[in-house]
Amino acid sequence: MDLNIRYKNHEVDIVALDQKTDELVFVEVKTLSSDDYGHPSQKVDHKKISSLHKLAWVYLKTKQLEQDFRFDIMTVSPSGIEHFENITW
Repeated sequence: MDLNIRYKNHEVDIVALDQKTDELVFVEVKTLSSDDYGHPSQKVDHKKISSLHKLAWVYLKTKQLEQDFRFDIMTVSPSGIEHFENITW
């Protein structure tokens, strides 16, 4: 597992292996201290997903891995902690 991976202006908070699916999981963590501004998952837009894709390909190439991968979001807010798997929005 790796934390806080950066490449140029791209970053992801966690890279982990889902042992059930044998997929690398690139996890973006979003936190909001108030529910007044919407749900934290709304902060992951198409631009961020595109950035995650670029970072994932560089990560795989750098680590010399040929593995399936997906993108997840973990959110932390006053409403609780949530995990969204395989985001595509």
